[in-house]
Amino acid sequence: MGKRFDTLLFPGGFKKAFTLSYDDGVIQDKRLLELFEKYNVKGTFNIGYGVLGYKPEGPGPFSISKVEIEEVKELYKDQEVGGHSLYHSDLTSLGEPYMMYEILEDKQKLESLVEKPLQMFAYPFGLFNKNVKRVLKSAGYKGARTIRTTHRFDLPDDPFEIDPTCHHGDEKLMSLAGDFINSASLRPQLFFVWGHAYEFDKDDNWDVMDEFLAYMDANRQDIWFATNGELLSYLEAYKRLEYSVDGSMIYNPTCTDVEIVTSFTTKEVLKAGEITRIQDTLL
Repeated sequence: MGKRFDTLLFPGGFKKAFTLSYDDGVIQDKRLLELFEKYNVKGTFNIGYGVLGYKPEGPGPFSISKVEIEEVKELYKDQEVGGHSLYHSDLTSLGEPYMMYEILEDKQKLESLVEKPLQMFAYPFGLFNKNVKRVLKSAGYKGARTIRTTHRFDLPDDPFEIDPTCHHGDEKLMSLAGDFINSASLRPQLFFVWGHAYEFDKDDNWDVMDEFLAYMDANRQDIWFATNGELLSYLEAYKRLEYSVDGSMIYNPTCTDVEIVTSFTTKEVLKAGEITRIQDTLL
């Protein structure tokens, strides 16, 4: 075997992936989900079970009321539900037993609603530390999202510190979308957008999201649209590939087919549970 440049491809042979993440389970999620359906996009909705149904008293310029418990399964059936701690607490400020309770009770209750294990978590207020990360891993979560804007399209190095590209209210949102669509990078890229749906009422900018999702939908031919959990599961499968010493054989021990391109030219589908023999080289 000669010189090689093996590179991850997303399902469908794409070099680009797009995902969204929205927090708090607010009633504005209903309108946002209509846009998701209109433009056939996927995302992850991070919910605190303990505050479901909460409706603050008194008038205000916008509502932060939460959806009802009985609405969750049907409302988010075509999306992914993630954890957000039971009462949206600052987990870094709590003693470990109570921090564990906030994480585990929220996860157990939400799993009973959606009838599937939760994979993703979003840190309340974006606050976390090594102890919070450790408990999330012990609870069975696969990853967690921060609120640290990168304005980049890098894949996450640490699945428990996934920094998004930007918030939907970022003034650079559409320019970043254009950069992402027009990029000719040979490396895989991820466009990750997050927010809270109540912010569209607060800022009176639902039109921004409509325009953004329409643009992404119109250019979907080169993009894998995924939930946060789907993205992490795929990246984990890629990381678990096993190479022979000379690179001529790659074993995929997972139950997920993984796609790569070798030497920037030849696409290979590494079938789940199988060994793939690689032929092409660069001298």
